[in-house]
This record gives sequence, C-alpha cells and structure tokens, in this order.
Amino acid sequence: MQDTLNLDGGGSVFLGLSSTSIRVGDKVVVTPNFRDANKEDFLFNYVWNIDGNWEEGQWGSTVKELGHPVADGSWTFAPESPGRYCIIVDIEDQQGNLLGNVERWLIVAGQNSFMRPPVPPADAPTAVLADDVSMIFNIASEQFNSLKEYFIAAAKHELTFKEFRALDHISFEVKRGEAFGLVGTNGSGKSTMLKIIAGVLEPSAGKISVSGTIAPLIELGAGFDMELTAKENIYLNGALLGYRKDFIDEHFQDIVDFAELDGFMDMPLKNYSSGMVARIAFAIATVTEPDILIVDETLSVGDFLFQQKCERRIKELVESDNVTVLLVSHDISLVERICDRVCWIEKGHMRMLGETDEVCEAYRSLKR
Repeated sequence: MQDTLNLDGGGSVFLGLSSTSIRVGDKVVVTPNFRDANKEDFLFNYVWNIDGNWEEGQWGSTVKELGHPVADGSWTFAPESPGRYCIIVDIEDQQGNLLGNVERWLIVAGQNSFMRPPVPPADAPTAVLADDVSMIFNIASEQFNSLKEYFIAAAKHELTFKEFRALDHISFEVKRGEAFGLVGTNGSGKSTMLKIIAGVLEPSAGKISVSGTIAPLIELGAGFDMELTAKENIYLNGALLGYRKDFIDEHFQDIVDFAELDGFMDMPLKNYSSGMVARIAFAIATVTEPDILIVDETLSVGDFLFQQKCERRIKELVESDNVTVLLVSHDISLVERICDRVCWIEKGHMRMLGETDEVCEAYRSLKR
C-alpha cells in the first residue's frame, strides 16, 4: 500500500484524508494532493472497499457509479457500516491512461463503539521523544565458571567482549493522548525501548525526553516483593508509582475489585500465579489516570476474560484524551484495535513508522 505516487512526467501526489478514524454517519474528505504538478491535468476514480474485499456490496467507486472518471480534485465519502476501509484513488491523464494509484486506510467505528484515536496533528504536545537512541550491551566472548577464572582472565588481558546492539539509532515522537504501538519479532528491542522510556535503563547513545508521570507494566513482578502479602504489595507498588498512602487507602477496594482477588489479599504473593500477579499490577497502574501508561505483553499471562477487561480499561484511558498509551504486543489484532500509530522495530533497527494499518499490514507480510 502506497500513499504517495511519483509521476513519470515529474512531481508527485499524496493521498490526504480529512480523518483516519470516523464513526458511521460521519464524512471523510478524500483529496489527492499534488506537488510540482497541475491537478487540472488529471482525472480521478475514487474507490473504496471493506478490508480489501471486492465482493459485490463490499466495494464501490465513482466509475462504477457514474461510468467514467471525474475531474473533481476531492471526494466526500460517507460509509454506511463500521469496518476497516481501503480508500484508493486511481489517477489518469486526460487521455484516460492509468498512471497509478494511491491508497490509505480509514477506520469506521459504530455509533457507540470504541473509536481508535485519529493520528494527532504535528503541533500536538509531545509526551515521549526518542532522539537517535542506541542501546549497546557488552557480552563476554567466553563463559567463566567462577569469579576466580574471571579475574585471572582480566589480569592476563584475556577478557574480551563482543558488542550487541539491542537498539540502533531509533527515533520517534509520541504525542499526548496518543495510543502508540511497538511491534517486532522476539529479541528486536521493543522491551528494551520501553525500559529506556520508563527510566529503567540508560541509553548508550541518544536521548529520551518524557513529559508526565509514567505507570509502567513492563516485567511481571517488577515492583513487588514476593514474600509480602498482596495487600502489602499494593501499598509497596503504589508507593513506587508515586501514590500517597491516603490515596491507596481511598482506592484500595477499587484495586481489589478490578483485580477480582477479594479473599486473597492476605496471601503471600509468592503463592500467586503469574496471571494473578498481572491482575494486581494492572489494577494498581490504572486505578487513576497516569500521564503515560506503558504495557509490555503483561496482559498475555491473564485469562481471556481479564484480558478483555484490561482492554476495555485501556480503551477508556485512550478515550479520555488525557492518557498516552505505549503498547507492546505480539497480538497484532490488539494493536490494530487500540493504536493510531505503530513503530516496527526489527533486530534493533526501525523498519517502519506510520499509521497502524499500513505498518501492521507490512509486518504481517513479513510473518507470512
């Protein structure tokens, strides 16, 4: 899928949408924007289909409706049902020769259903800025069985390391109120990037700027003492997140109710399953609205009913427009449902950055 077409005679055309997310009943204006070319020299066929489906009733076009391309430099589209729409503009010269096309995705939500946030404008406030971030780990070239062997090798100058670049010059910007996804295969550096944003790791090079408080759900059990009871851990983890004791007192029952663990509060956390620990961690992190919520595969250990409950809570935070969500997940359908933009990191390198559907489609093609 390409949203920009380079014309043979010079110049280019970019497909603009007035919004990338709307509700049924709303309208979107589709506009091919020309650079170094005259729009009046071209004809257009505006096409739509639902999720790439070309069966009857699942697509339409101005040529199908009128029998010929049009000279109109913009087109207003009002979808009648929710779904993921592919918007295509075929571009022809005045003689009717097809020069190419441009495409973009449009997400249409039902009247009362969750609507993925639109891509924020360039002048929106910044929540997270990653500027040329690199992370380098030094790995010993050989394994030592004891500290004695290690120090002997160091004294003989036989201690060597090989460099592993977990992240290599990664740059992106996350706007306030945005739901931003990170995807990539295992070991590509997604979790490392989130740890740098959360302040757990210091980058080897580059800079991370964060505006606001962070509630990180990065590693299962992080911020907990497994020897303490669940009740004690709620206060411990809440303190690490910056909550005052009186705040935890006020919201304690809300946390217990959301985690659905009433009756298990006096049990040591070491006796909890990983799913039960995840329940408490998510309930504490989202009991209020943090400025930035970081979620790294934490939900994958819970049962599907609690996963749905957590997804609904994340959607509530997104719809509030006050919370910035950074989500890492191998569940691409979850990323597509929640995030407006996605960064694809592969083996430490940024492979692609853009709107959710375009990046996820490219990522799926790699997995196939």
